Amino acid sequence: MKFARIFVLAIAVAAGLLAFRMVMMSGGNEGEPQVVQAPVETNSIKVLVASKDIALGGKLTKDDFSWANWPEGEVPGGAVTQQSDPTAEEEFEGRITRAPIYQGEPIRPERLINTDKGFMAAILPKGKRAIAVSVEAETTAGGFILPGDKVDLILTRSADDLVLSETILENVRVLAIDSTTAGEQDQKNLSPKRTATLELTLGQSEIVAQAQQIGTISLALRSAQDSADDAVAEDKRQRGVSYVKYGVRTKMGSR
Repeated sequence: MKFARIFVLAIAVAAGLLAFRMVMMSGGNEGEPQVVQAPVETNSIKVLVASKDIALGGKLTKDDFSWANWPEGEVPGGAVTQQSDPTAEEEFEGRITRAPIYQGEPIRPERLINTDKGFMAAILPKGKRAIAVSVEAETTAGGFILPGDKVDLILTRSADDLVLSETILENVRVLAIDSTTAGEQDQKNLSPKRTATLELTLGQSEIVAQAQQIGTISLALRSAQDSADDAVAEDKRQRGVSYVKYGVRTKMGSR
């Protein structure tokens, strides 16, 4: 009788040990703390970056840039570091951007204009001229042409009781509408009755000045895909302006 009790007790203990072993093998490690490897520390350097998006022609203030930690081995070329130029914040304040700068992007001195001349003169490429053209809603795509867009110029005039229209220039950049430049515009269409300032060569400026004396100039908005800086324009852009006077057709062109 005593032997039977010992035998049953031994079986119960063995079953308990077996159950405990199975529990440990199936999920007993879930409660154990996980070992997290600490990140490897890397040397960083302070880089001057834009704290918000800055549009073309924007005038920099202290709120437009800040110092940000940057991995030392990944600092872009031309970026301004606190180590190389600790007074860059004061130095760049008041400068004008010659290209858009986006939030978090390092600020490079070559993308800023430091001049005592007017903004328009500062952003004009070498060899280019700025000329103003009077335009209205009917001649500016309903007022949706904005600074920075590319347009074609169409001259409409009366000749011998006829109304004639012809494209005189193509792929011309709009620098400003009235006094609003690309860096100052809101993301909406501008007032319908405006003066458009165009970026032209000297010869093109002469064509536009002559055209304004004999007719009305309309601006035809080009699509974004068709207005790249390297877009090829047709020869008609350089053909000049023709008009009829006393029955004689005369052509005005650039020198």
